[in-house]
Amino acid sequence: MTTVETPHTRADNEALSLAKIHTHINNDTLCGAKIRSAFSAAFPETPQFARSVMSGGNRSVHHDLKIQWANESHYITSSKTVEFKGSKHKKPIDTTKAPWVNGVQFYNGTGSKFNVGKEYARQFYDKMLDEIIEHFGIVTPKPTFEEWSKDAFIQGKPKTQFVKELREKGYKSEYLSECRKKFTKLFELNAEQLELLKNEVYAISCQVLESKDYWLQIHGVMEDPSDFEVSWTGKITMAPIVSVEKDQSKSDVDFTFTCEDGSVFHAKLRWGYGQCITNIRLDIK
Repeated sequence: MTTVETPHTRADNEALSLAKIHTHINNDTLCGAKIRSAFSAAFPETPQFARSVMSGGNRSVHHDLKIQWANESHYITSSKTVEFKGSKHKKPIDTTKAPWVNGVQFYNGTGSKFNVGKEYARQFYDKMLDEIIEHFGIVTPKPTFEEWSKDAFIQGKPKTQFVKELREKGYKSEYLSECRKKFTKLFELNAEQLELLKNEVYAISCQVLESKDYWLQIHGVMEDPSDFEVSWTGKITMAPIVSVEKDQSKSDVDFTFTCEDGSVFHAKLRWGYGQCITNIRLDIK
């Protein structure tokens, strides 16, 4: 039976691979030598780094590890951040594509930081909540939008009585999954809101990309030098966004952005329907 990869399993696989990278580099294994050699091939004028440090990989630190340089006395003289994107399957690495194309998103943040996330919550409340209340027979009085939205962006279990009851009756239900798909078709932004979305996404993307000095791609399990492919890329900048369109074919609200240089990327608004309309997030990939 084929195992289906999800964002969660891809993230778990990347965490395991990061531990291997750290071990191979710092213990001078043959796999570590291959990773180092690929760095030297990509940046022949940059001295070889001395070691790696696991230092990031969470939502407040936008990189996965650091590589450090040392002097002859082994004192650390400088360090650079590295973002890792990988695959457990050995396959050629297409260096013409963005290094995150085979990994998880390069930004994942709460929707409350963006006007589009707040508008998503507002429209969901107006267009879907009454239908959901009727379907599940919710007895807790319908909260105001301000009260309901306190639960709309949190992680973990809900805090308000209304969403607690909704979670109890609808957790991981097929009905809420269908509600998500239905609302995706109903959700609309006007020209002014799309322009604001474009500006907000560009600003956060530039901020996140600026925090990454190098990108490391590895395809394979890293048990032996012959069973993986490796590629290094330097700092990436994003050209200004010239257009944004909503993709109507997806189950989540998915926007396609086109930049001045012709490059294309996506931002997805999603809500944890298993959590019953909590945890509205924006993913950029």
